[in-house]
Amino acid sequence: MCKTKLQNFFELLSFPTKFAVPTQELTQRFRQLQARVHPDKYSNKTSREQTNSADWSSLINKAYKTLSAPVERGQYILQLEGEAMPQDNSALNTTFLMAMMERNEEVEEAADSATLEQLNTQIVKELEYNAKKLTTQFDSNDLLAIKQTLVEMKYLLSIQSSIKKKQQQLLSSS
Repeated sequence: MCKTKLQNFFELLSFPTKFAVPTQELTQRFRQLQARVHPDKYSNKTSREQTNSADWSSLINKAYKTLSAPVERGQYILQLEGEAMPQDNSALNTTFLMAMMERNEEVEEAADSATLEQLNTQIVKELEYNAKKLTTQFDSNDLLAIKQTLVEMKYLLSIQSSIKKKQQQLLSSS
C-alpha cells in the first residue's frame, strides 16, 4: 500500500464520507484490498513486511466492519465531525422507551422460535427503515435527529441480541 497517511475509513475504502455506502461495492473494495495486503501473502517476507501486512489487514477489517454496519457507520461519521453520542436516554421520547420495554417483555415471554422469529422480522424491518431515515438525516445534517435515530437503532439491536439469546436457550433446552 502506498498511502501512509489516511484521513479516515471512507478514504481507505475509496468512498466519499457520506452515510449512504453501496453494500456490494463496499464488500468488493474490501476484498480487493485484503487480497493485496493479507498476511498469508507475506509469509515468506521479512518480519517488518509481515507486521506491516498484518497492520494493514487489521485496519482494513476494522474499516469494513465499521462502514458495513449502519449504526457503527453513523457513529463513526459523527466522531469524524467531532460530535458525541448522548450518554443517556434524553434523546428518546417516553413512548419509544415504553415500546422497547414491552418488546423486551415479549422476548422474555416468548415460548417458541416462531414467536421469536416474528419479533425479529419486525426488528429487522425497523432497522432497515431507520437506516434509510439516517441517509436523509445525514444528507440534511440534522444532528439531533441523527443521534436520536442512532440511539433508537442501538435499542433495537439490543432487543435483536436478546432474541438470538432466547432462541439459543430454546434450542439447547429442546
